[in-house]
Amino acid sequence: MAGRSAGTQWAVGGDPDVVSLGGMTLSQRPGLFAGVALVTGATIILQIALTRLYSALLGHHLAFLAISLSLFGVGLGGVLLYVIPALARPPRLFARLALLSGAMALSAAFAMHHLVQSKPIVKLDLSVLGQLSATYLITSLPFVFSGLVVAAAIRFATSDISRLYLFDLVGAAAGGLAAVAALRVGAPRAGLIVAVIAALAGIIFAIAGRDRKGPFGREQRPPSLVVPALVLITSVGLLGWDGAAPWLQIRELRWVKMERVELMRWNEMALITVDKPVRGVAWMRMDASAATAILAPERKLPLHPDEMAYVLHGGQGPVLVIGAGGGRDVLAALRAGQKDIYAAEINPLIVNEVMLDKYYEFSGRLFARPEVHVHVADGRSFVRSHERKYRNIVISLVDTWAASSVGALSLSENSLYTVEAYRDFIEHLEPEGTLLVNRWDREFERLLALSVAGLRATGARQPADHLFACGHKRSTSILLKATPLTDREIHKLRRHCKRHRFYEVFAPDRASTKLRGRIARAVDVRQVAPNYPTDLSPPTDDRPFFFHTVPLRRLVEVLGDWKLMRSQHQGLLTLVGLLLVSTVVGVVFLLGPLLVRRVPILGAPDRFERLRALAFFLCLGGGFVFVELALVQQLVMFLGHPVYALSTVLVALLLTTGIGSLLTAKLDGPRARGAAAWRAQLLVALLLGYAVGLGPALDRLVSLPFVLRLALTVLMITPLGLLMGSQMPLGIKLVARRAEALVPWCWGLNGAASVVATALATLVALHIGFAALLWTGAAVYLAASVAVPRAPRRSIRPSES
Repeated sequence: MAGRSAGTQWAVGGDPDVVSLGGMTLSQRPGLFAGVALVTGATIILQIALTRLYSALLGHHLAFLAISLSLFGVGLGGVLLYVIPALARPPRLFARLALLSGAMALSAAFAMHHLVQSKPIVKLDLSVLGQLSATYLITSLPFVFSGLVVAAAIRFATSDISRLYLFDLVGAAAGGLAAVAALRVGAPRAGLIVAVIAALAGIIFAIAGRDRKGPFGREQRPPSLVVPALVLITSVGLLGWDGAAPWLQIRELRWVKMERVELMRWNEMALITVDKPVRGVAWMRMDASAATAILAPERKLPLHPDEMAYVLHGGQGPVLVIGAGGGRDVLAALRAGQKDIYAAEINPLIVNEVMLDKYYEFSGRLFARPEVHVHVADGRSFVRSHERKYRNIVISLVDTWAASSVGALSLSENSLYTVEAYRDFIEHLEPEGTLLVNRWDREFERLLALSVAGLRATGARQPADHLFACGHKRSTSILLKATPLTDREIHKLRRHCKRHRFYEVFAPDRASTKLRGRIARAVDVRQVAPNYPTDLSPPTDDRPFFFHTVPLRRLVEVLGDWKLMRSQHQGLLTLVGLLLVSTVVGVVFLLGPLLVRRVPILGAPDRFERLRALAFFLCLGGGFVFVELALVQQLVMFLGHPVYALSTVLVALLLTTGIGSLLTAKLDGPRARGAAAWRAQLLVALLLGYAVGLGPALDRLVSLPFVLRLALTVLMITPLGLLMGSQMPLGIKLVARRAEALVPWCWGLNGAASVVATALATLVALHIGFAALLWTGAAVYLAASVAVPRAPRRSIRPSES
């Protein structure tokens, strides 16, 4: 490398070989690092924005596809660069990086425009396969361009990969935090913000490319600033245009008539729409599915079985409503004479902008009444954060029948419907207190099994004596009393249901069906009906998928029934489809370059070592995803509020992984191989320890103050992050010494393995649990420790690779 040393250079002054930018100078290396960080941050923002858009436009289950987009882009970008090296390499490296960043910016804007113009998909069938495929391909384009940028940077900065990978991960962490703010201006507009950031990265690459003495050599021609500047101006112009006269407007939503919508707002949790009031009712929906009614004071509230706890308690309180939504359950509590009502609503937009602002007067100032205490919080976290005891806790469904009936929620974990959650709720009831849960009729058997398991977890000997259930219009409410129901209480509840024409579903003295009677008496529900077509086992925090009802023993049978999958298990259909497609794509990424490159790997004298390198990076991609998903699930549950806890866990994991990368900066050659191997083995030991002890430890520590829980979370993540972060840079250094041209291919296979692992890990968690992912991650990293590439005695010239 000609010119000055590889060190980072920022200076003020008149060096003619370094480019001035606003009074400061920018050389190649910091320009590359800054540009990669911006591109990676923009990639994460776009991925999160598309997840929200997919959820609102296509459904919760298809939102899972958006998660794979960035990983797919990373994989394809790396493989393309290996097959077509001329896409980005010296002496036109920075010019090409600038163009690729500009292409990412424009394709991000185009992807958003395509999505908001698309027709919503209500049910998966062959007729929508073309539309879904086109949408996936169009929305994947910006990720392919960002994947090319990162792959090219890694390919030609292998000597400083430890620092580059740190910037890559810091950019990802910053993007995760920035996404929360970006989504508050709307998911489509967040795509335009991504375009602006990517265009800025293009300008930085173009300026850095004018450094004549950088470590990457002098560019053939100084990169032009005209194209990146035009892209930036266009992106800013599109964003400003949308702010002044919105043009990125969603035209259609599932199960929503757009002509009736009078309020539409985005935040990091959902798209909120509210219909125009009709006869005193304004329907509010989250992501076009979960629906809740906002009622005017003059509108008479129809009686529902989820109010039967008040038959026992009357006005005795306090009461807690989990999922306050539009306030229907709060109104029911007020009608019963309750004077001390706590309401937990997780989405701040619903509380602050809908109920306390736009519909404040329409709702009769409901959330501002002196009897009502509204808290923006996850219901379960709110319960665990206080010692307060409640006379009644209400959890009444808000998701629509349409979404639930087709299995659209099956991939959505829910921390409210687990044995541990029921234990938390029961322990926060007064001695005569009740928990009232309302769900759809088709879910009752599992809800009953969950109620029985929750009671047994708190020491109840005869759970059936604590339960009463009745239903109305396709939903059933089950009342769980902390102490056994007396004959008088059973008589009052039965008379109430009969008087209001509700149908009785379960009572201590009348189980309705033999199966329900066996469930109520069972110590282990799994032994009650081993051949029952749906999964009756009670969900746990380790496997919190209440809405996934396919038992493992029937998985193959269900997968072979296309009609059943399409009508009732669309979430599972999406997951298995992604697993199959990503596996095929992964095989193509692995074998395709062998058929295209002039010097095939199988013909190289050290072919075994090169195949070993590919296997190592496949293991890294899969292992990281397995560990990440397991940690996120368990630690988010430990911290509390899901959305903000998720950001905390991911940022901490990415930053510690980046620090782990930086700590490998001085390791090279044979030392790098030994360091990678023993660190992977130490990581395996830690993962095995976490698999055995993390769950019980978190369960004991959950009562600690939030600050201490946060500190413990970071402390538990740090060793894993440091060890996982060391593997990628050490592996790239080793591969670069043997065959530098292989680096993009290895990087691409890492991305492809991540896509496959995301789908596979979710399938494992659905049927076995998240703890199993730690065991799986340990096995994969053990394989990685065996597959660590060997460093050659001498560095091989590029022509030999």
